[in-house]
Amino acid sequence: MTPDQRRLERASARPAIVRYWRALKALRGTVTVLQTGAHPDDETSALLARFGLGDGARIAYACAVRGEGGQNSIGSERAAVLGVARTGEMLRAAEELDLALYWLNEDYDGAITDFGFSKSGEDTLARWGRDRLFERLVRVIRMVRPDIVLPTFLDVPGQHGHHRAVTIVTEEAFLAAGDPAVCPEHLAAGLEPWAPARFYLPAWSGAGTSYDDDEPPPPAHVTVEVGGYDAVHGATYAQLGQMSRGYHRTQAMGRWEEAGPRSVPLHCKHGLPEPHDHPFDGLPRTLAERAGGGLPGLAAADAAIDRALAAFPDGLAGAHALVEAIAALREARAGDAGGDAGAGHAALLAEKERQAASALLLAAGVVTRLDGPSAVTAGTTADFALGVFRGSEVGVALTGLRLDTPAGWQATWPSLPDAEIARGERREIGLAIAVAPDAPPIHPWRLSHDPLTETPPLAARLGLKLTVPNARPIEVEQVVRPEEPVWLRPAVELRLAETVMPLARGAAAAGIAVDLDLAAPPGTAVGAGPPPGWAAEPARLQGGEGAVTLRLTPAGMPGPGTVELAFRADDRPVGGGRLVAYDHIPAQLMVTPAVLRLGVVDTALPEGLRVAYAGGGGDHVGRRLAQLGLDVAELDDAAIAAGRYREHDSLLVGIMGFGNRPVLRQQAAAIRDWVEAGGTLVTLYHRPMDGWDPEVTPPRPLEVGVPSLRWRVTDPAAPVTVLDPAEPLLTAPNAIGLEDWQGWVKERGLYFAKRWDPAYRPVIEIADPGERPHRGALLVGDIGRGRHVHVALGLHTQVEALVPGAYRLLVNALTPRGDAARR
Repeated sequence: MTPDQRRLERASARPAIVRYWRALKALRGTVTVLQTGAHPDDETSALLARFGLGDGARIAYACAVRGEGGQNSIGSERAAVLGVARTGEMLRAAEELDLALYWLNEDYDGAITDFGFSKSGEDTLARWGRDRLFERLVRVIRMVRPDIVLPTFLDVPGQHGHHRAVTIVTEEAFLAAGDPAVCPEHLAAGLEPWAPARFYLPAWSGAGTSYDDDEPPPPAHVTVEVGGYDAVHGATYAQLGQMSRGYHRTQAMGRWEEAGPRSVPLHCKHGLPEPHDHPFDGLPRTLAERAGGGLPGLAAADAAIDRALAAFPDGLAGAHALVEAIAALREARAGDAGGDAGAGHAALLAEKERQAASALLLAAGVVTRLDGPSAVTAGTTADFALGVFRGSEVGVALTGLRLDTPAGWQATWPSLPDAEIARGERREIGLAIAVAPDAPPIHPWRLSHDPLTETPPLAARLGLKLTVPNARPIEVEQVVRPEEPVWLRPAVELRLAETVMPLARGAAAAGIAVDLDLAAPPGTAVGAGPPPGWAAEPARLQGGEGAVTLRLTPAGMPGPGTVELAFRADDRPVGGGRLVAYDHIPAQLMVTPAVLRLGVVDTALPEGLRVAYAGGGGDHVGRRLAQLGLDVAELDDAAIAAGRYREHDSLLVGIMGFGNRPVLRQQAAAIRDWVEAGGTLVTLYHRPMDGWDPEVTPPRPLEVGVPSLRWRVTDPAAPVTVLDPAEPLLTAPNAIGLEDWQGWVKERGLYFAKRWDPAYRPVIEIADPGERPHRGALLVGDIGRGRHVHVALGLHTQVEALVPGAYRLLVNALTPRGDAARR
């Protein structure tokens, strides 16, 4: 999709009349709801859509981690790179609901990180730091000042430990945030204590394909109808929630939901623990109620907002009413400055004035844009354009301009034109932004994304004077954000073709070629820092731009293990930018040091072995095995449909391959016949929803277990018991020993088989501490003259971590059963 196509798609999805309606509804409400969750996609989207778009509440979501330890249904990103993608998905999902976001983790290697699946809330808190999580949640409550706090999940056995940890500490923060003695450093930073009114828990089970709550949910005190229909959107709140969830594509979220009644039950643990009709019952829902009648002008502001809503979709009548609302709010803010009856309401009044100004600009047909390049390079100057369009009879004149810029950026622009913009005219202001050579990169993980209170690193603050017919002129400020984020590329940038590379020890003595791209000012020298015992040629790279091949050679036969090649310029690490981009999320630039991790693996490779790889887009296993020295052919859909795997000894199907490659499902019977004739099939882990029909997909029946919590081992160091030491899979061509199960990361595996045909035999037995052992993690089936190996172990993760045992085990699995299978 081109940038223009993306812009057109976004514009058609959010027409101005819908945005105006949303702005009016938000302006009317005064209740604030904060939901907390562990991951992007944990938010209860239908409920938040009802609260925000239906009831006019300000809604916010505090998310503990970026989802960097999760799965990926659409690509091969893992770890922090996946976290960047899921952050982008959460941003788009939040935009769909006008949801403010707050994040609890700090950086790619922050303490509150998604370390993978956990079965224990207390274990999660030990890793994250209970005090750290508590402080973050207290801080968010004091920033958002919610009336209602609502964790997404219950703290019950059978639930994800991350979910349980967030629920535990959210309740502690709810009870403590109003105490000035708690986290006193917040007061010094201007954050006042805040005690929310109510704490709700879900009154539904969180069990499903992933989790299996052992305890029933608490009783419901209130049921929220989310099947109500919003005529402006042409959808129910449940459908609007699914439109938001559809952005979580790496997690295969989003489903079509037909219009009809649907409700969400809630349990009120603190605040109103008895049946009631709506979670907002008894809470002040208007400005006048919120201030208790102590501020002059708020009743007039309420009345003016009601007139704007009643006049919808008449923008001119709405603009007239909104001018009066802004004037009344400013009168109330002036009265609040004395600190008497209205003390403590300054934040609410400022928020409502900003909301009213945004609604007024939409009603008046004022369109603003900030356009420029998607990325600029440190040490250069970039040109941007600020455009203002007047679309109605409401007069528009420019009164001022300020630019918010990141550190090291400096903007200049000509004087603003004095004349009023004519109706139908677009006025453009050119901006020149110079970026210092040492300006720091922009981190894609901002700690909060609240359009009401914060701006992105680059934004324009435009002063506008609006003259609505038969109303007093009024001046407002419009924050103009770039439609897509603007990123900074470093002045010296080095990008490696590969950041991970395995190498069989026997071939390591010959060295390897390292391909890279270097972009640097002329005269810049970049040093290649080889690991001890290795030499890099050339040792220094000269400034310029283009492709470079570097030769990395050991002094002798290297021992097994992992070494690193890094680069420096002016005694500083040289970084490379990785663009994380999909059509459904904003492009994000991740700048990290350029480091190649080289793993020397002591493994035997069968001579002449030919492997066909059919990846599902979720792993790099095929490429890594080719780097190791195997003859691997990656098959496209046409080659699979033509049965080209028959030309090879073995077929490796990557994770989720049958789900993401329909052609594989179509070939299931043909692949079975090929295996029976002597082929070797290796399937990496699949979920039941990944096109895995237990009776049809594998050569013999094999059922994947759900919920996944019951069919996984999360401890990467969990002991492995070999069931038969003579098992060929563990003996040839590599003798798999105890050391091959050591050094694993994240987890042992997931989605283990729960039932299989007698043709299969389990190879190992593993379990998390205190749980029953599993035998469905690694299965071998002798099928006719061939073999099927099903691997539910997380080998794709271990391969990227350069765990030697993962490579050795994969090589064994891909080695045919015997001479009869070799053609």
